[in-house]
Amino acid sequence: MPILTASNLTKTYAGEPILQGVSFAIEPKEKVALVGRNGTGKTTLLRILAGLDDADAGAVSQMPWAKVAYLPQIPEASGDLTIWDHVLSGAADIHALEARLRELEARMATPEIHDDPPRLQAVLDEYGTVRAHYEHAEGFNLPARAGMVLSGLGFSEADRQKRLADLSGGWRVRAELARVLLAESDLLLLDEPTNHLDLGAMEWLEEYLRAFPGAALIVSHDRYLIDAVSSRTLELEETRVTAYPGAYSAYVGLKAEQTRRQQELYQRQEEEREKFEAYIRRYKAGNRATMAKSREKMLGRLAARAIEAPREGRKMKVRASAGAVSGKAVATLRGVSKRFADLEVLRDVELQIVRGERIGLLGPNGAGKSTLLRLLAGLEALTSGRLTLGVNVRVAYFAQEPTTSLDPEHSVLDEILGDRPMAPEAVRTYLGRFLFSGDDVHKKIAMLSGGERQRLSLAKLLLDEPNVLLLDEPTNHLDIPAREALEAALRDFAGTIVVATHDRYLLERLATRILTVHDRGISDFHGTYHELRARRAREAGVKQSRARARSPERTRRAAGPPEPTFDQLAGEITAVERVLEDAGRQLSDPELYRDAPRVKEVRAQYEAAQHRLDELYALLAAVEASSQVDAP
Repeated sequence: MPILTASNLTKTYAGEPILQGVSFAIEPKEKVALVGRNGTGKTTLLRILAGLDDADAGAVSQMPWAKVAYLPQIPEASGDLTIWDHVLSGAADIHALEARLRELEARMATPEIHDDPPRLQAVLDEYGTVRAHYEHAEGFNLPARAGMVLSGLGFSEADRQKRLADLSGGWRVRAELARVLLAESDLLLLDEPTNHLDLGAMEWLEEYLRAFPGAALIVSHDRYLIDAVSSRTLELEETRVTAYPGAYSAYVGLKAEQTRRQQELYQRQEEEREKFEAYIRRYKAGNRATMAKSREKMLGRLAARAIEAPREGRKMKVRASAGAVSGKAVATLRGVSKRFADLEVLRDVELQIVRGERIGLLGPNGAGKSTLLRLLAGLEALTSGRLTLGVNVRVAYFAQEPTTSLDPEHSVLDEILGDRPMAPEAVRTYLGRFLFSGDDVHKKIAMLSGGERQRLSLAKLLLDEPNVLLLDEPTNHLDIPAREALEAALRDFAGTIVVATHDRYLLERLATRILTVHDRGISDFHGTYHELRARRAREAGVKQSRARARSPERTRRAAGPPEPTFDQLAGEITAVERVLEDAGRQLSDPELYRDAPRVKEVRAQYEAAQHRLDELYALLAAVEASSQVDAP
């Protein structure tokens, strides 16, 4: 049976229909992607499913036992809670079970219960039931799981005691995602879960969702994620939802075939209609009037079952022309370093970029990717070293936040026109390719949405036909159709591209060389993102195999403590979980509470095992992270 069912949902805002007759169901353990253009109502639909908004008509039903967790795009502030306390609050049901266990343990220790066999048995029965629920919910492993989730999303152990209110918006989103994941719900409703995640956290989240035993409905512009995780795709278009079997790639193919087939049927219908109308016009008043009337009836039947022409939403029509050809050597960096006060971002960088290369720039947030792009663009001064641009190089730089390159007081038209010798009508035509039409061109930039500002920045960037594009997160705020249009334009671009992006779909289809910025410098890999991931996986496997093969004597002779391997940590985790389980069993024995010192001893064992399990999961996350970083 479905875990959640939406039946004939309808929603209207300010007289405009957002949802009409929306119906679908989600099965237990099913991972479903919800796609659609910006502004079609995806967030509205998720909020209705989560019970936060009401539909005007229709109903949402779920299984009585189902626990649903919702991740909003912009979480509400949570006061003075620390990150750790906020994340643990997602498991409120587990905390309630644990509190009840403590209450029952205290009751068993009292003489009036312990010395009254019927009352003691009643308490023991409840204790057994509560403990079974607690174990099923993995309550014993809660701190360890919280540490694992936080580590996977990029939080260090030192971050855990930071106040949530002191975090930036992006890190608050990560903390809220950690809280939602820790709740171990039966159904996750995730609204853009990869917003503000760096590549490492995205890869971790992808693996987490693939292994997640519950169901999930995911709204995301991250095509790589939904392609890897989902088994069905729901498309929200023109107020209605259409279901497609398969992940995102399958949906794209099926949608294209559906559109082609509908266009074909529409053309046949129109050809048949034109034949009927021509026959009627020719013979309506002649000796074939009876036949003409018959054709009129056939024409009426055709109109009654008319097939509509396929309607495709407006798409960006981006062209990226490279203009003049640059020299073969586009940029050469020799011993380049960059320091901001006491913070060294880049050190002794040696790099050459060649004409026509498509370079993907990777690395965790704050590693220096944006700084490297700004150095190449001439927007930052080098601290030391030398940077040389090649002959006839014309650079265009796209900032991660479009507000930095746009004047909020300008209109869209004025921002593009500037001092360029272009007629306003030519600019209007150009802007139309970026979905600015009619009165849109007179909007103040301050009134534009994030996606609109991103499109305007792209329009401005490409207008002067540069031959080197330096792009910092160019697909931020863009919906999937806009991302696909930009991706196609960049693939056709004849010049050189260096792009820092967390959009793995774009990265895979564009980049043929990957530079990874990290605290030890820059690693250079000639190949695609997919090939880089495969190489990292192979090297991580070899690393573990070598560790297993190392003899005990050689390990003892090695300088310093040996680095724990995945298998070693997994083995110790299993052993500690047994200790935790054994201590928990003893705490459930009413006879234990006759011996107060022994109660304290077992409780200390239980808490120590919990703490050690937390440490082991943190080490496990660090080993997994190092296996990704070690390979260039």
